[in-house]
Amino acid sequence: PDPVGIVERKYSTDTGTSSNWYITAGRLGGYSLYMSYTGAYMQSPSLTVNATMVVGFAVKFKALGTNTFLSLYDGTTQGMNLRLTAGGEVAIYRGGTLLETTSGLGLTAGAWYFIEFKVLCANSPGGTYELRVGGVDVASDSGLDTQAGSNAYHDRFRLSNSASSTYTASFDDLYCLDGSGAVNNDFLGNMRVIAIRPDADTAANAWTRSSGAENYDLVNEDICDDDTGYVESAVSTTTDLYDYDAVASIADSIKGIQINTVCRETDANSFSLVTVSKLGATQSNGAAAAIGTTNYVTKTRLMETDPAGN
Repeated sequence: PDPVGIVERKYSTDTGTSSNWYITAGRLGGYSLYMSYTGAYMQSPSLTVNATMVVGFAVKFKALGTNTFLSLYDGTTQGMNLRLTAGGEVAIYRGGTLLETTSGLGLTAGAWYFIEFKVLCANSPGGTYELRVGGVDVASDSGLDTQAGSNAYHDRFRLSNSASSTYTASFDDLYCLDGSGAVNNDFLGNMRVIAIRPDADTAANAWTRSSGAENYDLVNEDICDDDTGYVESAVSTTTDLYDYDAVASIADSIKGIQINTVCRETDANSFSLVTVSKLGATQSNGAAAAIGTTNYVTKTRLMETDPAGN
């Protein structure tokens, strides 16, 4: 299906979602986002002012040809970016200036590749970059200018389609990091993003159901059904908690968890959402996030450790 109204609930800027974006089969199960629209893109909100940015994702190209498929931005200024070539290579640019093109990479149409791009943004001679495909360094350099904007950082990224409907692409398993903190500050390697959904109620279910006998069953759709089924509360501090299936196959390599909540305000009062995570008896409350609209939006909480801080 065409994900009308879905992508823009989470990403700050996009184009083409009402025309030719499709949710299709993913790289390792689940779903991917296929951009068949000429010039389609989705762009993150402003994420960081750290000099280092790392973006990793799986991509599958329908055909080989000129295609800028990843761009890092400083505000509205395009910085370091990756472009596919007709020969299955990847060209690395700073803005519109070519810095390097891979040799012998030999990407083919219709195959999934996991691509990671790390940039230290700085004017010459402080800038560096490294491009990995399938965990292998295929292009890297240092002592050069990687700063296209006025700031020595890229604060957002954009995944994009080409200017031709021939050279379209699918994207899956996306992550973005900066260089700060003690964990998740460098390449993660070939990663998989797995979606899990509520599968049972817990003892803390204080929100009101729109219908049915269990709260979790109203919030566990693959694609949110909006006002068809929902839980709601007008009372501050009330909590709805749900159980989730374990992900035993990757338990030792989980790098983080992102909790997505699709929500909206239902009257003229302003509300904030506190996203709660609980492991055993330990509960962690996220920061209050203002909803701010009667339209549906997706509020996220990213956790790099479990509620006990491990």
